[in-house]
Amino acid sequence: MPEMQTACQHPCRSLRIVLMLVPLILMALPAQGQVPEADPAARLRLDQALAEERWDDALAHADTVAFAAHTAYMDILQEIVRLHCRAGDQEKAFTALEEMLEAGYWNYRALGKDPDLALITEQDRFKEAIRGAWAKQYIKMLERDTRQDMQLPEQILAELDFQPGETVADIGAGSGYFTVPVAHAVGPEGKVLALDIRQEMLDFIAARLPREGLENVELGLVKAEDPQLPAHGVDTILMVDVFHYIKERQAYAEKLKAGLAPGGRLVVIDFRYDPDAVREFAPPIQQQVAREDLDADLAAAGFRVRAAHDFLPEQYFVIYEVK
Repeated sequence: MPEMQTACQHPCRSLRIVLMLVPLILMALPAQGQVPEADPAARLRLDQALAEERWDDALAHADTVAFAAHTAYMDILQEIVRLHCRAGDQEKAFTALEEMLEAGYWNYRALGKDPDLALITEQDRFKEAIRGAWAKQYIKMLERDTRQDMQLPEQILAELDFQPGETVADIGAGSGYFTVPVAHAVGPEGKVLALDIRQEMLDFIAARLPREGLENVELGLVKAEDPQLPAHGVDTILMVDVFHYIKERQAYAEKLKAGLAPGGRLVVIDFRYDPDAVREFAPPIQQQVAREDLDADLAAAGFRVRAAHDFLPEQYFVIYEVK
């Protein structure tokens, strides 16, 4: 029926993708059945939902089946890495590790503490593989489609109204989510300093710039405790989802103040402190910074609030200036 095709066009497409992935993952599991399906009833619920054309339910059940299969697959891949380590074959252990990371393994901290992997965990190759996999997953999170609804970048940029010729420091630039549109906004006569503590992020931005036709972005690898800004050389400092990582906020803010040109502004966007919030991605509650605490730390460093906006669904958006 045409009406049904129109109404379920998007979920049906998503469902087909999920169902294509499930058998591929299951085929990769051992034939002997050492890894049982986490919830065998989920497959039955999926089949029933499909038979009854309940597409939303089918998607939910398919997601459960796919997650169980992927988890089981990751467990087997990790066991293969362990077996190579126990056999003393470092090269095969690294090859298996890299295949596991490429397949989507993400619990890097636990991996580094696994005593069965002692053969490789202290090697530079292991650390480089973990850093690369972490960066890939982190960039995927930063560039996710659903971030648009939470971040509202067009509204943020409209409110900030960057002018041609401005010099902007994007601290914690990450994947360049804001670096790129800001660089377009300030134009070739302006400049964006894309600063980050991880070279992998800067490498990703560097690869984006030619595709965007941008030549007004300078990349900078900086220290976690020091943004290393040019003295009084920046018109706008932009910090999106960064302040919750900073341990000594007042000391850091004093360095920010030293980098601002006369009349400059510091823009902070970060997650509201909310122990009860259910969010797709957010820092742990112990890392979140309440707006009043941030205001106090910045005031102690010589800042005051110029403007504040409350249109973001999960974050505060505050513009500060030097007193």
